[in-house]
Amino acid sequence: MSIDGRKDFLNNSITKGILILNCFSYEKPRLRLKEISAITGISQPTAYRLLNTLKEFNLIEQHEGIYSLGRGFLKYEGIVLNSMEIRRICLPFLEELSNNLRVNANLAVLDDREVVYVARAETPYCTYGYFHIGMRRPIYCTALGKVLTCKSPAVVHEVFKQGVTRYTLNTITDEAAFLKEIENVHLQGYAVDFEEWSNGINCIAAPAYDATGEIIAGISISGPTSTYSVEKIKEYVPLLIEYSNRISARMGSRGGW
Repeated sequence: MSIDGRKDFLNNSITKGILILNCFSYEKPRLRLKEISAITGISQPTAYRLLNTLKEFNLIEQHEGIYSLGRGFLKYEGIVLNSMEIRRICLPFLEELSNNLRVNANLAVLDDREVVYVARAETPYCTYGYFHIGMRRPIYCTALGKVLTCKSPAVVHEVFKQGVTRYTLNTITDEAAFLKEIENVHLQGYAVDFEEWSNGINCIAAPAYDATGEIIAGISISGPTSTYSVEKIKEYVPLLIEYSNRISARMGSRGGW
């Protein structure tokens, strides 16, 4: 996460400030100055000055020597979401799909080799678990991750090179096995996740294409295994693909897989 090799046209102070903000994650939401310096490669005196500047704009909070992201970021969430064309276009389709099947429908994109959820249509007939916009999940144990990377083996290689975690007995932790999995995804036009990310949750996903034929997003249906067994959720595959094709057409795509 260092800034070595940066382009000459980048502003050094802003780059360092962004590196500091990027230190924080769901796994590590609170960090000490020493940890921030070690992660970014920025000296502690410089990191301290930048953290104080970010605090002035409520982008960083500090309590007893522990730093975390500040509440100032909250006002940007709605702005970012409303500016995303793919979200604006897909949300009516998600809501229609959710209402027709009485399931929860999700929309996600690939960001920094992770799945990021940007929209969700929920139904009272299927309430489970915790969900929030901006939630991130690994590519290698989610149906959405599989469709988002089924044409991107280089991304897959980088993820496995960094190391993967076994979340359940069904999590795919072997790179060759995962590459074979996404090859099948590319051929059949959809992906499955049968308790690979979380025990008791099944999911199916399909891709959305843009006018250039690139996969720009994925939509999925997910639910508890008690309601959506493997056999039951696979019954929804044809309709899920139909909606992904409709979204793709809306985005200017003229073809599918």
